[in-house]
Amino acid sequence: MSAVRGLEHVVTRLSDSCGQGHSGSLLEAPSADVLSCSMQAVVYYGVPGDITDVLPRIGEAGIAVWGPQDGEGRDMPHARGTVSYALTYHRDHGRYPDGSLMSTPVLEAAGMRVDWDRPGMPMPSRFEGFVHSCDPDGGHPVYERCSTAPKEPMSMAAARDQYGTVLTFSLGEPGSSAYQYFTVPRRQ
Repeated sequence: MSAVRGLEHVVTRLSDSCGQGHSGSLLEAPSADVLSCSMQAVVYYGVPGDITDVLPRIGEAGIAVWGPQDGEGRDMPHARGTVSYALTYHRDHGRYPDGSLMSTPVLEAAGMRVDWDRPGMPMPSRFEGFVHSCDPDGGHPVYERCSTAPKEPMSMAAARDQYGTVLTFSLGEPGSSAYQYFTVPRRQ
C-alpha cells in the first residue's frame, strides 16, 4: 500500500501472540485448541487529497481482488466491498437514486480490509488504545510480540487535522489464515 500515490504513513502496528486455550471448568467445556497463534498488522495512512483519487490506485496496485468480480475481472455492479461501489458511494453522497442510504463502503479481500473516513462520518476509532496497547486476544500468553512504528505516533485527531482523511489497511483480519496461523488441537 505504501507504493500507492496519495497515501502518507501515519503508524503501523504489528502484533503476534500465542496463547494457551482454557482447560475448561465446571460450567464450560475446554477450548478446542491447546495453543493458538495469531498475527495482525494495521497501517494507518493520511490521505491529503481526495479519497476518490486514491481508491482507484488501490485497485490498480494489484494488492488483492477487492470484492466480487465478474469472469473478466471487473467489479460486480453495486457489490459492496469493491472499488466501484466505494466510488459510487462518494459520488452519490451515500444515497441511492431513490434517496435511501447506501451501506458504508469498505474494500475487502481474504484476510485484508481497507477502511477510511467518510465526509462527516469518521471511522470508529480504535486508534489510540490500539496503538498504545499490546494486550493478547485472550487466553494465557505463551509468546507475545507487539511493535509500533513510529514509537510515538501522532494522535488520530492530529492525523485528521493534517491530512483530512485517515485510511486503514488491515492484514490478518479474524477468520483469515494469517489471523490464526498456527494451532495445536487438544487431544480427545
